Amino acid sequence: MRLPRYAILGLAVIVIILIGLGIVATASYKTRIYTEDLGGQPHNGKYELAVKIIINYGYFGGKQPLSQGVVYLYRDGVFYNWTFTNSSGVAVFYVPPGNYTVLSTTLKIKTNVIVNSNEEVIFDYAYLVSS
Repeated sequence: MRLPRYAILGLAVIVIILIGLGIVATASYKTRIYTEDLGGQPHNGKYELAVKIIINYGYFGGKQPLSQGVVYLYRDGVFYNWTFTNSSGVAVFYVPPGNYTVLSTTLKIKTNVIVNSNEEVIFDYAYLVSS
C-alpha cells in the first residue's frame, strides 16, 4: 500500500518543523555565568562573596544545586581561599574589595569578579552539553 503524495509531504513538513524546534532548543541550552550585586555595606572591611553552582540537566531533567563542590578563590592571580558548597549549592567567602577569580574545580569553569559590594556569582552549568 502506497501513501498518497500529500501524506508524505505532510510528514516531511512535520519532521522539518521538529528538527527546527530541536535546533532552537539546543542553541538556548548552554552554561551561563553571571553575577548579581547584592548591595549592602562591608562588615569589618569585608564583603560577602557568594558563589552559587546549579547543575542544569536539560529541559526534562531540571536543575539541582551542586553540594560539596570545591570552589577556589584567587585575588589578583594569587590563591586566596577555598571552601565547599553547601547543600543549596552555595559557597560563601568574606573578602576585602578587589579583583577575584572564582574557580569551580569540580566543573573546571571560572570567572572574574570585581568585589566592591556584596556579590553573588552564579554558575548555571549545562551538564548535558559541557565537557
